Amino acid sequence: MSLHDYIDWDIDEEKQKNRKNAEKILRDFPDVKGLKEVLDDVLALMDSEIYEKVYRAGQKDPKEMTSYIDTADDLLKLRQVKLASEVLKDPPLYVASLTGVIIITHFQALFAFIGGIHYAYAQRRLSRTSTVKEHAILERLMALLDDFDKPISFQPPDEEFYKKLKDIKWDKQAKKLFGKIDRLRGQIATVRWGSTSSTFGTTENFALTFLAACNVVNQNRNKILNEDVIVAYRTYLKLLDTDITQLDV
Repeated sequence: MSLHDYIDWDIDEEKQKNRKNAEKILRDFPDVKGLKEVLDDVLALMDSEIYEKVYRAGQKDPKEMTSYIDTADDLLKLRQVKLASEVLKDPPLYVASLTGVIIITHFQALFAFIGGIHYAYAQRRLSRTSTVKEHAILERLMALLDDFDKPISFQPPDEEFYKKLKDIKWDKQAKKLFGKIDRLRGQIATVRWGSTSSTFGTTENFALTFLAACNVVNQNRNKILNEDVIVAYRTYLKLLDTDITQLDV
C-alpha cells in the first residue's frame, strides 16, 4: 500500500481522531516540557514520505539493501555490537519484569532502524562501509541523543554503560506517557500500512525505549522519566529527517 493508497479509512477523520488523542495526552501530562512539539511531529508522520520509505526498507530482504551481508563475526568487530552481545541479556521471551527493561533486542532495533533510514535516503544498495558509518551514528545517538548530528566530542559507550542499561527501570508515569504516544504512533502506522505495520511498530517501540534508557544512563539515573521519553522521541524523529548519506561522522 502506497502513501496515497489507503483502504477503508477516512483520512481526514483519522487525522481528527489523532489530533483529539494528542490533545488528551497533553491534558493528562500538562507539565511535560517539549511534549506538544513531539506530538505535533508524531501526527505529521501520517503524511511523511520518508516514513513511508523507511517502512518499505523494513519490508525488504537484506540482500536487496546491501551488496555486502555482514556475518556475525563481521558485526562483532564493531565495538558496540561486541559490548551489547557480551553484556545485555538475550532471553527467548521478553518480559520486562523478569528480563529487565533493556535486552539486546532493544540495541538491535535501533541499529536496524539506522540501516533502514540510511537505505531510505540512499535508495541504492549499500556497501560494507555503510555498516561502519551506521555504527558510528549509533555511538553518537547513544552518547549524544538529539545532538547526534553536531560536531561534539564524546566518550563512546563502554562496558559500564551497558551494565547500567541492564539496571534501568520505568517510572510509572513515564511508562504511561510512553504507552500513550506509542498507541498514537501505532494508529498512524495501522492506517498507512494495515496489520503489516505491527512488526515495524514493535521495532520502533524497542528503538525508542533504548534511546530513552541511553538518556537515563547519560544523566546518571536508573529510572526512565517523562523527560527521557521526550528526548527519545525527539531523537528518533530527528533521525528520520536526517539524510544519513550526507552526515559527516
